[in-house]
Amino acid sequence: MKPASEDDILALVNRFFPVDHPSLLLGRGDDCAVLRPGAPLAVSTDIFAEDAHFRRRYFTPYDTGFKALAVNISDIGASGASPSGISIGLTLTGKEDEEWLSGFCRGMKDLCDRFSLALSGGDLARSSLLNVCVTAWGELPEGLPMGLRRGMAKEGDIVFLVGSVGLARLGLTLLEQGSNPEECEDLKAMWPEACSAHLRPMPLAKEGMALARFALRHHLEERLSLMDVSDGLARDLPRLLARGKTGLGADIVLSPEDLAPEILRYASQHGITAPDFAFEGGEDYALVGTCPSPLWPELAHVLSGFAVPSLLLGTVGTGPIALNGHLPVSAGFDHFSG
Repeated sequence: MKPASEDDILALVNRFFPVDHPSLLLGRGDDCAVLRPGAPLAVSTDIFAEDAHFRRRYFTPYDTGFKALAVNISDIGASGASPSGISIGLTLTGKEDEEWLSGFCRGMKDLCDRFSLALSGGDLARSSLLNVCVTAWGELPEGLPMGLRRGMAKEGDIVFLVGSVGLARLGLTLLEQGSNPEECEDLKAMWPEACSAHLRPMPLAKEGMALARFALRHHLEERLSLMDVSDGLARDLPRLLARGKTGLGADIVLSPEDLAPEILRYASQHGITAPDFAFEGGEDYALVGTCPSPLWPELAHVLSGFAVPSLLLGTVGTGPIALNGHLPVSAGFDHFSG
């Protein structure tokens, strides 16, 4: 059954998300919510647009809600902040029934529960395509008012990775080959890890918070840099190093042993180089950072306490960004290139 009005949609949302929350002085229902910030806030906004970021033939309603929120939480975590709330702008096409909306809300609700997030409100509109715009915020730890940032690296620092790269790109590559929902479901069964990485990436906010605590403990507020890997290492590493301003590069080593088995299987089947494929990546939502090299053993020990892998990728230098001794074959993904 399709909701008859905007009020019906809002009533459905209210079934999933409480109006009151410790992060809010005033919750949804008025012209504005009122936040209860206890510290400086890190804020991020991402648009999740149909046929640009997702396709309905292989994204379930749950997947759509989950990923639309996950990409924002990833940004908050990369700043070292503790995620605390979200606001949602949603354009619907009028075709979404109660079952679809409930699945969408469940996807968001599961992540909200995982990170104890408040939904402060947002906006509803109708359009020809489904689009989700999420604004998320989180509180930065005391002593780190600017958060963890890009461009803090020095020559000789190490480059590290938290999480994995390449799987989400593989999932997208495979799912785009499915011409209908049934074929896409078969691909999900054949390549479960890759498809899950693309459809439901788990944001590494708790890992980002641990990195912020590490930076504070070692007085690295201006020396430990961090960002999330949303467009692939090939495009995001120059951003991390602020290469256009600093001229810094890096010697990166990414071996087949560092990659997921599904990437190696796909590379073998298609005659491609697995590390190059993974380095280009895209939508990995891993964390990549730099820190002074003497601190890497201790940092590695901290990161070993999490379920996701961590990896020493290489060393910051004054030359180009090189992968396994050669220049990367691609500059990575850009919405507006080409």
